Amino acid sequence: MIGRLLKELSIALRRYLVFRAKVTFSNPAPAESPIVTAPLDEPKPVRLGMRPAYQPRGSFDWQILSAPGGEVYAGGPSPDLLDLLVGEPKFILDVGCSLGDFAASAKVRFPQARVWGIEPNQRAAQFASGRIDRVIRQPIESIDWTHEGVEAGDIDTVFLFDVLEHIFDPWTTLLALRNLISSKAQVLVSIPNVRNVLLIQDLISGYWRYRRAGLLDITHIRFFTEQDMYRMFYQTGFRVLSSGSTQCARSREILEQYRHRQFPSTIELDGATISVRSAEDLGSLCALQHIFLLQPADYHELSSSERQWIDGEHPATTAYCPEEIRLAGA
Repeated sequence: MIGRLLKELSIALRRYLVFRAKVTFSNPAPAESPIVTAPLDEPKPVRLGMRPAYQPRGSFDWQILSAPGGEVYAGGPSPDLLDLLVGEPKFILDVGCSLGDFAASAKVRFPQARVWGIEPNQRAAQFASGRIDRVIRQPIESIDWTHEGVEAGDIDTVFLFDVLEHIFDPWTTLLALRNLISSKAQVLVSIPNVRNVLLIQDLISGYWRYRRAGLLDITHIRFFTEQDMYRMFYQTGFRVLSSGSTQCARSREILEQYRHRQFPSTIELDGATISVRSAEDLGSLCALQHIFLLQPADYHELSSSERQWIDGEHPATTAYCPEEIRLAGA
């Protein structure tokens, strides 16, 4: 009698558990449930509205990185830089032409030349397109030159004014240009000088201040000294025909103050002193930008001193660099 009762109780309990399982797993979670089901490979939605989103207090230079229109740079280099060209251009490409100020000056100086610009910023490109022959509105790295109707050797003059420091891989960009332009092309380049004495003073004082423009423009992602600029040019198939530099007002004052002193000399700054070995060293430290006129060159055309930029070992760095780390497959 007891055994039969236990058996019936067991059957009833099993039926009840099956019933509850069906109810639990067949009905969706109520709308107010905090549980959100989603495939594992998709991010789960984040519920907002519990509290207001945090907003920075005030306006900061770094906010232009996410601004829809980006930054538009007006002005550009002095038209006097066109005097550095050694031949009259027929097809000019101004990379990062912005509003087209310098490219328009080139069009006036060389009215028979085709003048094209490259400018990813749509607002700037729209304005520049009314001043020169054509503006390609995309980054140089993504341009299909065949689609644009340009064949290797067509372009004989390129302007790269304060452009390479904004590009993730400026070495590959230069190599792509080297394989696109004519063998006798002339390339005008300017690059900010990270070895600038005033920047060093800030760094020694504990600051690396990104700004909307200047040496530490917030959109700069590469930084070069003069020697590393030379190394980059020669390694990507160019030779330096001539070079120069620009200064800001304060670095020009320092240059004039110390240039006639006996070297080695010491520059006295606020909170720091810098030992300067030569007048050339002083000029490099006071440079805001370095400017170069380049031309394509094959290895066999280079002098032994020029080949050192390719073959010579890079000076040992004192910055931390763990020698035991190697890239996979290296």
